[in-house]
Amino acid sequence: MRARIEAARHIGLIAHVHPDADSMGCACAMYAHLLRLEKKVTLFCASETIDDRLACIPWSQKCTARWRDDIELAIAFDCGSEARLGIRPECELVNVDHHSGNNGFGDLAIVDTSAVSTASVLLNWFRMEAIKLNAKMATALYAGLADDTVGFMSHRTDANVFETAAELAHAGAEITKVNEALFHTRSLASIRLLSKILEALELRGDARIALMAVSRLMIEQSGGGISACDEALHSALGLSTVNVALLLREQEDGSIKVSLRTDDGIDVEKIASAYGGGGHHFASGFIARDISLQQLSEALVNTIKKEMD
Repeated sequence: MRARIEAARHIGLIAHVHPDADSMGCACAMYAHLLRLEKKVTLFCASETIDDRLACIPWSQKCTARWRDDIELAIAFDCGSEARLGIRPECELVNVDHHSGNNGFGDLAIVDTSAVSTASVLLNWFRMEAIKLNAKMATALYAGLADDTVGFMSHRTDANVFETAAELAHAGAEITKVNEALFHTRSLASIRLLSKILEALELRGDARIALMAVSRLMIEQSGGGISACDEALHSALGLSTVNVALLLREQEDGSIKVSLRTDDGIDVEKIASAYGGGGHHFASGFIARDISLQQLSEALVNTIKKEMD
């Protein structure tokens, strides 16, 4: 990747559609590095609207939904599949990721499925290339690490994760600022949507499955967004009997965004893959079209029940 970066005059950094802190954090960390190299850089995300919580990541305000035709090298971060790019770059493409379902697309793939986050993959590349982190790079990478480990509470959190967090803290990462933004700061609209989601929550399959459906009307009435949906998933999974949390969200184009979370041995990536999606063993998702919320909910509940039995 280093040789490709050195040869390119204009580099496009891609955060996946509906970016999380891991994807945006990696793109911004690389953005900060490329600025030091005095490269022309475009920070790109196909999504017009980005979660307000990601404003804690340095350089995220530079993100644009406009792709430039003169970009000679594209580097995508945390994109488990090409569909997550939101664009088809007509240039060399580097794929940096940690999803097990990644097929190695692009001209160069730097994929480590054993890594807890793509931020960990990128940090390892910085280490191998003897690239010193500045505070902004460290903050951006810390955001990715913290988000993908759900505030260091995921099943994949181990001693290496805490050692990495310490390394980033020593490099100047703004730990408190990121933690507050990602896990504590909420808008009134987000709280209102969260209350609507949790009020409509259903327990299925002997109370082992938490089912939540989010209609466009709920989103429009509250003004809330993706962050409320993420919090609802975590809250539902915290119920003592629940093993799988399932959330279906209607999108503006009529499609349905499905998110699955689990805290036991059920492989939700297997379920998402059957619908053309992907993710990880404990967290996955996909987008469905030409089906109602009710029909898709019932089909997924039945599929999850079979996996549990």
